[in-house]
Amino acid sequence: MTYRLSYFSIRGRGEQIRLMLRALGQDFEDVHVKRDQFLEMKKDGPKTLAFGSLPMLEDGDLKLVQGPVILGYLARKHGIAPLDLKAAARADAIALGAEDLRTKFFGLLGEGMEEKQAAFVNGDWKTRWLPSLEGLLKLNGDTGFFVGSSLTHADIAVWDVLDSVLAKIKGATLEGYPGLVAFRERIAALPALASHLQTRA
Repeated sequence: MTYRLSYFSIRGRGEQIRLMLRALGQDFEDVHVKRDQFLEMKKDGPKTLAFGSLPMLEDGDLKLVQGPVILGYLARKHGIAPLDLKAAARADAIALGAEDLRTKFFGLLGEGMEEKQAAFVNGDWKTRWLPSLEGLLKLNGDTGFFVGSSLTHADIAVWDVLDSVLAKIKGATLEGYPGLVAFRERIAALPALASHLQTRA
């Protein structure tokens, strides 16, 4: 059965799931939800949307929300999540860390964004996020991935939020962090992702 992914017609929190499904070679229906449809879905409560939020992945009778959990579910189902309990926990923690950065990223858009973005780039971006992510890569050895020696949901989560920050936040770069530069290039070059990244809106 083909997966069904419901999200708005933007990248947002849905893009990391699109990337994961493509990396896994899975067919899926990419449903672009309009505002009035979203409001109707919310009226159903947890029966349709737990917590009244998107994205939502449907896999048969399962309706799953919360981006990092969806990534972890797909990784486990299709065999790219670490089997070792501790390694699996690290992958989950990194995916949730990426979601923390994504939440911060969304707060830098809209009114007053120039000042907020400048403060972020000269603050947390340089003092927290870049050192942390580069450090996590180094702790995993010379594999080029965040956990283990092959792609996991942690890599997809980090790659997507880095892509968002670098594309939308003025002044944000990976300068001085060669591990992250190489990581970004490596994931983007995966055959299953490269064509999507070249053609996406």
